[in-house]
Amino acid sequence: MKKKLADIIGTLILFAGMLIAFSSHAFHARIGLGEETSHLKHVIYGIALVIAGLVILVYNNKALRKIF
Repeated sequence: MKKKLADIIGTLILFAGMLIAFSSHAFHARIGLGEETSHLKHVIYGIALVIAGLVILVYNNKALRKIF
């Protein structure tokens, strides 16, 4: 059950990161990320979420078992 929950959380974080990283600046302002913040910062935050989601999914599925 914990493994499935971690997969769901990792997938949601990955989806949120992709949405933030690849959406327009107008969309960022509309969802409340701040209009005064630069678009590049929003993209960086999105990429960080994508990486975090991927780390959760890879670690949970033990795809890199020999490294970790």
